[in-house]
Amino acid sequence: MDAICLLRETEMGREEALRALRHLLLSTREALLSPDHETRRRAQGRFFEAAAYELLRKAGDKSRCIERIAAWGADVGEYGGSKKGIWYSRDGGLRICADGAIAAEVDLLFEDDFGVIFFAEATISHPSASAFFGEVEKKRGLLSALAKGRGVQFLFITPTPPPQALSPLFAAGGGVIVRPDLLALITEVEDVLQTPRKRRAVFHPKVVSGTAFFREEAGPEKRKRRDLLSYIQRFFLK
Repeated sequence: MDAICLLRETEMGREEALRALRHLLLSTREALLSPDHETRRRAQGRFFEAAAYELLRKAGDKSRCIERIAAWGADVGEYGGSKKGIWYSRDGGLRICADGAIAAEVDLLFEDDFGVIFFAEATISHPSASAFFGEVEKKRGLLSALAKGRGVQFLFITPTPPPQALSPLFAAGGGVIVRPDLLALITEVEDVLQTPRKRRAVFHPKVVSGTAFFREEAGPEKRKRRDLLSYIQRFFLK
């Protein structure tokens, strides 16, 4: 099973919803119950990102096809750092830096067992296609430079199927993961949304700091798999 199929099929429940809450400020959790639509919608979007990250962590437990996951949210040990490569915001968001400045942001970042890098947008609303195409390609280019030639694929994680206008984004690799259940997990934890919960890191063997994500050397077995993937790609391009 590849990483995309694994993320589509991994089941989520109350335990993972509670883990998602640890990434959110109390004010954001309370906003999930707000009578104001816009306030509640923004909070739901943040919860969806946190749930998508917990989905990635759980999927990484199940299979070796997910090799490494860039820490996000409460799992980030250190914020900021030098503005080179991956840099963290104060709330644990992943930023891509170039030339000493923040150039872009990604919601999730991970690597499969072939050494392919995946970056994801986890959102409950669908962006305008015309602007989004350029944004995705910019991020792909920045990450390709950091990955030094390794493959980079884009994932769109959403609770509802995206419009046909976005389909060209997935023609050259990557894909769509439609998970309405991630947003529905809010109902699993409504009883504790107004209870203070500490933003705490939870250990996971495949979660690494994003600042070191592109600096770690691959072992012999992973290099062998990368060489195989490269050969397969060259074969089909002939």
